[in-house]
Amino acid sequence: MAKGELFINGKDAYIEWGLSLDSTSLSTLMTPPPNKSYIKNKSRKENGARVNNSNPKVDERDLSLQINITAITEEEFFNKYLSFCEVLAKGTLDISTKYQPNVLYRTLYESCQQFSEFMRGIGKFILRITEPDPTNRNIS
Repeated sequence: MAKGELFINGKDAYIEWGLSLDSTSLSTLMTPPPNKSYIKNKSRKENGARVNNSNPKVDERDLSLQINITAITEEEFFNKYLSFCEVLAKGTLDISTKYQPNVLYRTLYESCQQFSEFMRGIGKFILRITEPDPTNRNIS
């Protein structure tokens, strides 16, 4: 991914912070959310269980996204890195991509599981985020 492909909180992530998604992260975002467990009622007087599946509800999602950060100079790298850390500290990450122009993933930042720096101008880290309500994705 490059310029114009990933947007975080309404900003082009590549232009603003030098960020791009790893190829597996796009498929992670696009993975359908799980359903909540169905309401079950078990009775010793009946075989099996009664299951109410007439109104299934979607559950929250916990995601791990691999993010790559690049910069031309070491100074630019650290400036972009610190600027993105400030965004993470606010907790809210509204993520969209050019591939799904009408979808906005409203997520909450949880943690950074791993950070690796390579050659002082290239880094990669894995963000752990939560999408509390996967049904709330329409851009308004």
